[in-house]
Amino acid sequence: MTTVEFHILSATGDDARMRHACQLVDECYGRRQRCFVRVANDAEAQRVDELLWTFRDQAFIPHQVMDTPPSIDPNVMVLIGDGAAPAEYKSLMINLSGAVPGDVSAFTQMIEVVDAEPKRKQQARERYKQYRELGCTLETKNL
Repeated sequence: MTTVEFHILSATGDDARMRHACQLVDECYGRRQRCFVRVANDAEAQRVDELLWTFRDQAFIPHQVMDTPPSIDPNVMVLIGDGAAPAEYKSLMINLSGAVPGDVSAFTQMIEVVDAEPKRKQQARERYKQYRELGCTLETKNL
């Protein structure tokens, strides 16, 4: 059964969401855990890619933006994309896409990053209901 954590941020905006996602990626990398960062589109993928290079001065996290068809370096711990994750990245998904992925049950854990903007919070409530209907274990963290 998939566990879905909603990380509710006190800040607003895409930058806050993406920076929090980078912190989560950094934690995963520290544990040597592969993860998939699901984004809504190519522009978001490029933004997350840029942030992973710059969000912390002393950090380098091997990551890759998924291309079509995917050709993934086996040393890459973090994959960023707007499609389905390859099997080896289905331990953890950090979902920035704003939609419930079709392959939810394939993941052990998912983290939904939600900023404080009222419209996004309402959309997150709708996704929460969908995850509950799918039988996921749900947790919420206010940050």
